[in-house]
Amino acid sequence: MAFVHELRTMDLFKAPGVTETIDWCRALAALSVSELDSQSVQDTLGVLLKYQDDLARMDADALARCLSASA
Repeated sequence: MAFVHELRTMDLFKAPGVTETIDWCRALAALSVSELDSQSVQDTLGVLLKYQDDLARMDADALARCLSASA
């Protein structure tokens, strides 16, 4: 939840809502991800962010910031 909260503070076209967050949690569970890392987030980020511009904003630095802030 902390990771999604960090995403919601970013200047995104469409911040992830409750539905996207639930879908993302289900995707992580289906992939047996028990701890977030940059690879698991990168692999599933399309579930949270629906627009290509928002996905493009999540470069390695932005991803690392969100992960470290949510740890």
